[in-house]
Amino acid sequence: MIKAVLVFIINIGLSFTAVAQELRLPAEWEKQEKVMLTWFGHERRDSVSCRVIEALQPHVALSINFSSEKQKAAAITYIGNFKIDIEKIEFIIDEYIDFFTRDYIFFVKDQNEKLKVVCFDYSVYGMFPILTWIPIPLKEKKFGKWDERVAKNLNLSSIKSEYVFEGGGIEANGSGTFIVIKDMAVQRNPKKTIVEIENELQRTLGAKKIIWLEKGLIEDKSFHKSGPFHANYFGGGANMHIDELCRFINDTTVIFPYISEADKNKNPVDSINYPMLETNLKILQLATTAQGKRLNIIRVPVPEVDQLKFTLTLGESDYKRFKDFGLNKGDTIYRVPATSYCNFFVSNNVVLIPKYWKPGMSDSQKIKDEEVNKIFTQLFPDRKVIQIYTLTINRGGGGIHCMTHELPSSKK
Repeated sequence: MIKAVLVFIINIGLSFTAVAQELRLPAEWEKQEKVMLTWFGHERRDSVSCRVIEALQPHVALSINFSSEKQKAAAITYIGNFKIDIEKIEFIIDEYIDFFTRDYIFFVKDQNEKLKVVCFDYSVYGMFPILTWIPIPLKEKKFGKWDERVAKNLNLSSIKSEYVFEGGGIEANGSGTFIVIKDMAVQRNPKKTIVEIENELQRTLGAKKIIWLEKGLIEDKSFHKSGPFHANYFGGGANMHIDELCRFINDTTVIFPYISEADKNKNPVDSINYPMLETNLKILQLATTAQGKRLNIIRVPVPEVDQLKFTLTLGESDYKRFKDFGLNKGDTIYRVPATSYCNFFVSNNVVLIPKYWKPGMSDSQKIKDEEVNKIFTQLFPDRKVIQIYTLTINRGGGGIHCMTHELPSSKK
């Protein structure tokens, strides 16, 4: 009896704590004060960055991080080739900053709409020590502390957590409903139970309801240490991020990919992803929001894997990286980038979506780009939909959503 009473009191205490904080992870479509990006310093990515900046600048203030004054000077020269007003951009120098700013910080609001920064631990997408068996290097730790530096620069209070999460790994509708890939959450936090993870997301981000999807896109696996996911096929992503798989566009509507029955055996990637998508579709169909509402599921196609993968013949230096996977010098491997129409970004008055077709590719890829553009135009009638070719950054592990991070407006 005493034990039961103690449990009851503890539960009340936890409930009171959650209610007292009343934290909320804002939805992406809410008003944004500015958008933060990071300059990569490589032409194939920087050209995409400039297209993103061009599209966003008429609608929202922009902040760009550089690793050095030298990089900043070179970038300003390069940016001059685009329709961008440099005078209206905030330039920040931070030596330890990653290109994919999405993954390094979370902003939440309290009951007074005051912003706070949530600082999760960092493991380079689950690499350290889980895949490498060694502690995270000091330099990488500094990259993972970017959230603390931003909080200090913006004079915002922070909430610390020993759990590991990246921004691309959590999808929220702004009203307390989250969608998270279970495999990702467990891989990042192997010593924690799902209940413990749920409680921590409630404490730090204000989660009221978490819809757990089972797995993510197979090509979203990191290739560095995990090896091929099929024969000589290697992934190139962030290890199962939800922003490649399922995204909210309003409180109850989600975007979710499909592979047609006719195409499910078209290639090894689609063959693996097809049953995963069908399993997760059933989960979404049965799921409800924190307010008890059913989800409206909008399906979009997956891009053409055979058009977007790139081929590498193993030379001497490459062979040494891949020999542990049973591959030999002269063998061919396929790197499959994490390409997904779900990796879009919503900002003030505008929606940026990826496109993948370019001259020389099949008409089927062009048709998919056109289909997705039409879907998004219908879903966002009050926002301008802009398509941007993103394959060059997808090959680096992320997309438009990964490279941008909004600072929510603190105004009510």
